Amino acid sequence: SPISFGMSDVRRNYELAFHINQNLEESRIMTIANELKDELTKGGATITFTKEPERQRLSYEIKHNAGSFFGYIQFNMPAGEDDIQHLTGVEEYIKLNNDILRSLILRLPSDAQKSQALERQMKARERLEKRAQATTKATPTDKPSSPSSSADREKLEKAVEDIIEKL
Repeated sequence: SPISFGMSDVRRNYELAFHINQNLEESRIMTIANELKDELTKGGATITFTKEPERQRLSYEIKHNAGSFFGYIQFNMPAGEDDIQHLTGVEEYIKLNNDILRSLILRLPSDAQKSQALERQMKARERLEKRAQATTKATPTDKPSSPSSSADREKLEKAVEDIIEKL
């Protein structure tokens, strides 16, 4: 049975990705990354994962820079109107910091959505396996399985794995 949450219990998952000017001292780059984390937690966000900024070459220049320090922060926040206002505050902070070349905040699937999707995939796989068993029983043969049916099963398994990886 699905677990019901009160609106205040629901937390939305987000990711903030950012490019910092590569011409800064490394200590300043780390300070900016920490300021971003502080700005997020100030409004009730919980940091779940951080990829510290690393130097990288850019495919195309951003504000006349061929490289940057790229990092990202994954976090969650209680669902509601406050989180939208808080994210707007974080975006304002980023706009005022000229050392942050570019940033993007993405909303990721919630933990509940991920588990529901996994549950649906497991049920779909069970149905497919039952169908495969039913068709095997319906056509009795001396050999265990024909090569084409095992190839079909492998294709099916591959398709299901691709779907799971996209979550």
